[in-house]
Amino acid sequence: MADLSTFKQYYELADVLIEKATKEQLAECARLLALNVAHHKARHGELPLDETLALVGMDEPNDD
Repeated sequence: MADLSTFKQYYELADVLIEKATKEQLAECARLLALNVAHHKARHGELPLDETLALVGMDEPNDD
């Protein structure tokens, strides 16, 4: 697993890009994210809802 500082850097970069993005660029990003989620679901199955909701409230990734 990657170092947590790497995830933090990507998170901060995402914030910068979101601030500078146009509405159309954000819409395209949302479409690509939806396609990636659908692809992951097709290959690996659906993540149970309780696990998904637990991930939403996390500030940092952990071993679970």
